Amino acid sequence: MAGTHGFYMGRVIAVAAAALLAAAPSHAYLDPGTGSIVLQSILAGIAVAMGLLRLYWYRLKSFIASLTGSSQQPEAQGEQEFVKDAEITNDS
Repeated sequence: MAGTHGFYMGRVIAVAAAALLAAAPSHAYLDPGTGSIVLQSILAGIAVAMGLLRLYWYRLKSFIASLTGSSQQPEAQGEQEFVKDAEITNDS
């Protein structure tokens, strides 16, 4: 069974290489709006990553603390309330 996997993978690589070598230039025009869309997509991805980090920060922090073996408690009551609110929001 393992031998056939390698055989098919070799064929896929050969077909992909042939397709790339036979490709003709497209002579496509990219207008200035294309760069704007790319920049907007990158900034949106960064904003989503920051939002997710903010949402799961305390869980990530406690996970890392459990890996390192330290028993850190939340620094303030506000963090405990935030964690409870996040758990309520994620449960529903």
